[in-house]
Amino acid sequence: MPALYIILGIILFFVLILSIKVKVTVHSEDGVSLSVGWLFLKFNILPKHEKAEKKPKKKKEKKPEKDEEKKDEKIKEPKDNPFITFYHNNGVEGVVDLVKRLSISLGGLFRRIYRSFTIEDLAISLLVAGGDSADTALKYGKTCSVFFPAIGFVVDTMRVKKYMVEANPDFAFGKNEAKLHAVISLIPRRLINAIIIVAFSLIFRVGIKFLKGLKKSPKAEIKEKSINQVNEAAASVTEN
Repeated sequence: MPALYIILGIILFFVLILSIKVKVTVHSEDGVSLSVGWLFLKFNILPKHEKAEKKPKKKKEKKPEKDEEKKDEKIKEPKDNPFITFYHNNGVEGVVDLVKRLSISLGGLFRRIYRSFTIEDLAISLLVAGGDSADTALKYGKTCSVFFPAIGFVVDTMRVKKYMVEANPDFAFGKNEAKLHAVISLIPRRLINAIIIVAFSLIFRVGIKFLKGLKKSPKAEIKEKSINQVNEAAASVTEN
């Protein structure tokens, strides 16, 4: 019993640790700054501080090996490609079904990963300008046609608590500018759960199907035997 309590205590400890948010802060205006925070710890990733350049170490020259000392390399026999075997056993329909299963599982992976992240705060400001007013209007229209659908996709697929986005044309000064401030949090436990769920989905939905497809079905074996018998009979007739 004491050992069981210790194991449960260790599991509970890791569950609590993995349930603590990791926050990533990105700010871009004059330069890009990136920091990662966890509990009371904070790590500044960008901008990087320049380190003193290390002197390159001199590489030792390798002595040329004699032909007598070289070992003969063994030629490996090519192994059968399992994907080709699967194709021969199941045909095009089997391959299409396997690809569908794989796409469904991977689609679930990306959706679950997106939902593991939470955008605490997002602020994006764009200024768009061209050579003249007409060019500015064209560039502004193209920017909006790409920018706002992309933001809509992010808001729909991820957890977003607060966001403010804007894009404006600059007819007066002709200035192109982009500002970004984002605070993104992640609970590691959610990400691990998503990966585990999708891993099981890949094993049972795709892996087992693929392994079964490597074995010939009884119908395929009978068909292959009948084809071989017909070929043998045709060969004997031509010989006679």
